[in-house]
Amino acid sequence: VLSIAASYGDRVIPVLANQYAYCDGPAKDLAWYQSGYKNTVYPGDAVTYRQYVADVVARYADNPTVAMWQLVNEGEAVNDNGTCNEPAALSALLAFSNDVGGMVHGVDPNHLVSSGTLAGWSGAGIQWCGAQNADYQTLMASPGNDVCDFHDYGYPTDPMGNPSAPDLASAITMCHADGKPIMVAETGIYATSAAGLAPRAAEFSAKFSAQFQAGVVGELLWCWANIPDYVVPAADPDYGIAPGEPALGVLGTF
Repeated sequence: VLSIAASYGDRVIPVLANQYAYCDGPAKDLAWYQSGYKNTVYPGDAVTYRQYVADVVARYADNPTVAMWQLVNEGEAVNDNGTCNEPAALSALLAFSNDVGGMVHGVDPNHLVSSGTLAGWSGAGIQWCGAQNADYQTLMASPGNDVCDFHDYGYPTDPMGNPSAPDLASAITMCHADGKPIMVAETGIYATSAAGLAPRAAEFSAKFSAQFQAGVVGELLWCWANIPDYVVPAADPDYGIAPGEPALGVLGTF
């Protein structure tokens, strides 16, 4: 992947784990962030998560195609039944970021680290566990985290995304108070037919214009698709950005 990206002059953000049970299950929970990540080798894994991160980061520490490392996509320290003990979750995520992010910095002084925990509201209509309200600012201040992240879904006609705090605007304020930059590393808008591609490109353009002006330092369209794939009712394929789409042209204007 890095070799192919380098041939096109692109950069890659390797995401070292997923919060959910797909890609690298099991789903992460409070116990995982407290100790499982460093003490347990899960089925299908060869080593603990912490050892895996140390190995991968050491291997690619000098590779300029790596833009930064991200510890966990959409990480949150929920209880094993999906509920949230916010103080315990914040404590676990903060210790995890300090430990793993600090280890990455020690192994690889060439690249930044993003913890991957988000501000705002999840798709379940609740805040991310361990980063609720002002706890997000506390967590992002971890010395193991260099770059804040935000994911913008569900508000295609609102350039700044969700208009109700905690949202992108409040996340920018909190990250800047910590002295950290913030990126929108996933922004997705449905297009359920070819007729929706040009309007979607215009909505992305409005978002990028507003969000960069507000202080965001990077945007990533979600997600690449080799061919158009429209599904009705709306589902993940509707986010697909395929070759030749007008949304790709938006990237070159910022």
